[in-house]
Amino acid sequence: MLVLIAFASNADQPPSHATPTESTAAPGSSAPAPAVAQSPTTLSPELIYAALVAEVALQRGDYDAAFEHFLRAAELAREPSLAERAVRSALNAKRSAAARQALDLWTDLEPDAPQAHQLAAFLALEAGDQEWALASLERVIELAGVPGQGYLQAAQILGRLPDPADRLRVMRRLVDALDAQEDADAQFALATLAAAANQDEVAIQLAERAAKLRPGWSDPQLFLVRLLVRREQIEQAHAMLDRYLGEAPADPELKLMKAQLHMDAEEPEQALAVFDELLKRDPERPDVLMAAAVLALEIGDLDKARRFLEALQRLEERPNDVAFLLGQVEEQSGNSDAALALYEQVRGQNRTSAQVRIASLYAKAGEIARARELLQQLRDQSPGQDVTFYLIEGELLRAQGLDQQALDVYDRALAEQPAHVDLLYARAMLAVGMDKVGMLERDLRRILVDHPDHVDALNALGYTLADRTDRLDAAQAFIERALQLRPDDPAILDSMGWVLYRKGQAEDAEDYLRKALEQGFDAEIAAHLGEVLWSLGRKDEAREVWGHALDEAPEHEYLLRVLSRFRFSHTDH
Repeated sequence: MLVLIAFASNADQPPSHATPTESTAAPGSSAPAPAVAQSPTTLSPELIYAALVAEVALQRGDYDAAFEHFLRAAELAREPSLAERAVRSALNAKRSAAARQALDLWTDLEPDAPQAHQLAAFLALEAGDQEWALASLERVIELAGVPGQGYLQAAQILGRLPDPADRLRVMRRLVDALDAQEDADAQFALATLAAAANQDEVAIQLAERAAKLRPGWSDPQLFLVRLLVRREQIEQAHAMLDRYLGEAPADPELKLMKAQLHMDAEEPEQALAVFDELLKRDPERPDVLMAAAVLALEIGDLDKARRFLEALQRLEERPNDVAFLLGQVEEQSGNSDAALALYEQVRGQNRTSAQVRIASLYAKAGEIARARELLQQLRDQSPGQDVTFYLIEGELLRAQGLDQQALDVYDRALAEQPAHVDLLYARAMLAVGMDKVGMLERDLRRILVDHPDHVDALNALGYTLADRTDRLDAAQAFIERALQLRPDDPAILDSMGWVLYRKGQAEDAEDYLRKALEQGFDAEIAAHLGEVLWSLGRKDEAREVWGHALDEAPEHEYLLRVLSRFRFSHTDH
């Protein structure tokens, strides 16, 4: 009986050979359990031989042989699970005709096996046999384990067709064949395919019809809001969502969409307020607690972030993520010991990031050697990420004012990888702060040899030459090239304004600097603009710009250096 147990094994394919069927599983559903082998009347030597050879062939990756022997074993044992394994072996061997042969046996032995009909639909679409595909998709819909999921499964399967318009046409034929014009799920599936085909007006009509056929169903409502967002009709999306929320104010999915729209609009406080409302109704919803915790941490509301994360701790949800985020809360609160203890608990995908945070805490505490030793351990453990850890080490040292040690780190890393763009750029940015303009120029020019359109290198080189040398024509050439590649970048606009100012073209410089500031406040750009205005004799305007900059960034080093040259302070505005 050992061989028959093997027949029902769940390990028929290694993970790297997953079949298309896996993508059609409904959300939250689990794959059907393999059929239990039914003992044949006679456990014949031929059956035992076929099963054993099939298993060995499968283990060796010989899918052709595995197919032949699984099929023979299935015929002898009249066992659906063996026929399924024959199908999957044939698919891995890229033998469509053989897969169809095994599928015919599988559906004969197990007519109501959903995965068999899903696979049949895939094969039919690949073969261009729309009639077979339609028949198989009808069975997929009929056999769907969750009501309403059949049409969405069919839409996912139709994704195998390369042309989105063809997917929609086949689905329309399927809906017509099933006389499903009054079926909300069918109309919604059609809407998703219409949107994928960029037929937005059609998609809107179909989704609205689905919502009308099933009042209170939020899926088509959410779809319509997302469609408006995709079309960049943000105000209309908000209005539509507010209308839906007026009809169903407690619908959690609609509220989550409201929070998402606020986050997309960079309105974190409003998004957090929506999360608070949701948690008042359902205080133990893990997905909302996690989203709210991350958002609260991002905006610096540490008390709320801690409260949400401690709730997740009590629920024993996502312990590694919670420990990592709580570590950040404690770190930002100044509780270094608590943060270290939490970071030490982190395992899984966040472990490396947690170890980097530990190294950062060591460095801030003055334990530089300990921090560097930890980063060396990370390099040893993950040799493929050694550059990343060199960059982190250099930045940690730089943040502690240890510029020469940081330079030594970059030198060592570049000795191993002399053309690495990120290392060269990092060393160049360090070099300018150390007044090593020659080193900066060499590193940035080295980047531009292999990457002539590297915008940041072009801009950094142009700005530094304009700011630290008299080679203003060369500086302007680099900046102009950067501006061609990224015309609305405020940093590059600032560079252009600065080089023009240095060339005596202050009025032209003002235009670039004002445009740069329109993109968003930046203290260094404001310092430049004030200096330009001062040179034009418009000192009151300059004082106004500098005063605003001081209010926004009272400790900005570059701004304070500029203001000290002009003997300007808070008392002057």
